[in-house]
Parts: sequence; structure tokens; C-alpha cells
Amino acid sequence: MTKPLEQNSHEEPDRTTADAVNATKPTVSATSADAAKPADTAEPAEGRIATEEKPVETGQPQESGSEESAPVQSSRRVPLILVAVALVLVLAAGIYMLWADHSTDNQSAQKPSSGASTAQVSQGPSGDAKAYRALQEVTVKPSVADDQGGLTVSAKGVGSKKKVADAPTIEIFMDPMCPWCGKVGRVIDPQLQRMISAGQINVTYNFLNFLDSASSDQYSSRVDNALAMVAQEDPDHLPAFAAAVFAADFQPNESSYQAVSDARLADKAVGVGVPRALADRFAQGTYRPWVDKVNAYAITRKDAKDAKGEFSTPTIMINGRVWDLTAAAKSQGGLEHLDRALLKALGLKSQDVGHQGKMPSIGAQGKALAVK
Repeated sequence: MTKPLEQNSHEEPDRTTADAVNATKPTVSATSADAAKPADTAEPAEGRIATEEKPVETGQPQESGSEESAPVQSSRRVPLILVAVALVLVLAAGIYMLWADHSTDNQSAQKPSSGASTAQVSQGPSGDAKAYRALQEVTVKPSVADDQGGLTVSAKGVGSKKKVADAPTIEIFMDPMCPWCGKVGRVIDPQLQRMISAGQINVTYNFLNFLDSASSDQYSSRVDNALAMVAQEDPDHLPAFAAAVFAADFQPNESSYQAVSDARLADKAVGVGVPRALADRFAQGTYRPWVDKVNAYAITRKDAKDAKGEFSTPTIMINGRVWDLTAAAKSQGGLEHLDRALLKALGLKSQDVGHQGKMPSIGAQGKALAVK
């Protein structure tokens, strides 16, 4: 597995199955850990203004020794007092309205952007707050993506609102250059595609680009942009294209990168059914700025870190909880049997994969079952 923010190439783990799987969890870099600290929230400005208004005295009534004049003086004071009180009430009302407007503006400025879901507003992001806000502020992004940059695929299409309600959700964090993402993908992708088509699972892809530093032409960002464009415009082919970029004869070597042209990437997409007119537009880089912000936020997500507090790729979550790939692979005799471990974790028999109506026993909320 590969940790984010590494600037140099990564050593290939030992080829023996148990040791290779064991070697897959690196320590997260200090940069990622620091970024995970939530940002300070600005305190609302004091809006209430303490102002005391007194009636303006217009002069003292003249003294008179005559008792008959007293009622006349009293009747003159009463209208003046009423006018003064009215003025004070009007002034107080105006001050209150100014305070209310000021307070509302302060509160509105502290809310996430309108693109944030109700759940995110009430619960907040699971990663760095500044990175989350920056992600919401990107103007050009796939409308089918969720607030955290995930692209959810189901039998109903792409988008978090199109999830199959009673199906488990598998969330995957990957970088197109990551060698272990390729190894894991080549084992489980065929089963994932069959289960997606049958409505047995939902899959949320998080495409990262921290391994741009391992290529000479920002390979990870270019592939992520292409995947996002397919998710937006040709969602039926997203799972197949996501698997295709990890094919052994296509994925570049992280330690000895050989450039992959935009034309070759487009051809790969067309090979799995993506229309040529769409594939030829990959080079425009429509979603590249969004891809950068997705990566910057994703690597800070606390819910995607393992028991040691480390984030690496690939990471797989099942119903919102990180699944221990190392333990799962070991339990089945090696990484090449990870697909078998995944089915057991979901509570789905191998003979039921791809059959509509045969649902994983853990449902949409249950924890992954222990794999033995």
C-alpha cells in the first residue's frame, strides 16, 4: 500500500504473500497528520449594542404660586413624555433590527456552502475543516459527486441519492499510480462489477492524485479527471473504466514511470465502451482543480484511517468502517484470495454473486463480518 505525500518512489513489498500483505501499511506522513487538525471556528461578532436613551428635556415648567396653574403644567408634561417614550421605543427597535441582521450575517458566514448536505452541516466533515471548505468552493465539479468528493455507483446509476437502500456500501480510496491499488483491484474488481449490476452493493470511489510526484506528466490527476468525466457523462461505464486503468498491461510502474499519453488513456476508455467523443475531451482537464481538492481533503479523513491512525492506499471501508485488508488477505491464504474474503465480510455466498435479490447479510448498516 502507499501512503500519501511521499515524494520519492516506494519500495516494492516482498513477493511472498503473507509478508507482502503485511508490508502494505506505511506510517502516515507528518504533513497529513498535521492537516487533519480541525481549523479554528471564528467566534460570532458581538451584535447586541447596549445603548440607553433618555428623553431630551425641553426646559423646566415655570413655577407659580397659583394652585389653579398646576393642572395646566401637568397636562403639558404628559404629551412631552409620551413623545419621548415613543422616540426611545422607535430607536430601540431600530437598534434591535440592526443587531438581528448583523447576527444573521455572522451565522451565515460560518455555515458550509450551499453544496453541503444536511448531514455534513449538522455533523461536520470527518477531515480537515479548511480542506473541506476548499472542496465545497470549487466551482467546476461533477454534480454526481458527494460533498466529500466520492463518486457512488449502484445499479441505479451514479450519485449518493441513487444508492440501493438495503445494500452495503463499499468505499474505496485509490491512486491510479499506486501499485497495491492495482494488485487489490485486479482481484476484487470483477466481483464488484457483478455485484453492482445485480444491485447487491453500492461502491463509492475516491480517486486521489498524491502520486503525481511519481510521474513526469501528472498521470494520477489526468486519470482521475477522466474517471470523473465518465462518472458525470457516461456513468454506466465508470466501474469498468475504473478497473481498466489498473490492468496489469496498462498501469504504469511507480518506480520507473513511462509516460502515458492522453490519446492512450482515451483509447483505454473507448475499449470499455466510453464514447469516443467523450474520451477525446479528457485532455481538457475539466475537473483537475476539483481532483486536487478531493485529494487534499481525503487524506485527512479520520474515518478512513486504520487502527494505528494511518492513511494509505488502497483503503476499503465497508458501511463506513475501515476494513483490514491485511488481516482479510491473510485469513484466506494471500492477496490473490481477497475477493473471497470480501464476500465473507459482506455475508454473501460466492454462488449468489451477480444474482438479483440475493443480498449480503450485513445490509446497509451492519459491520463487516469476521473473516476466518
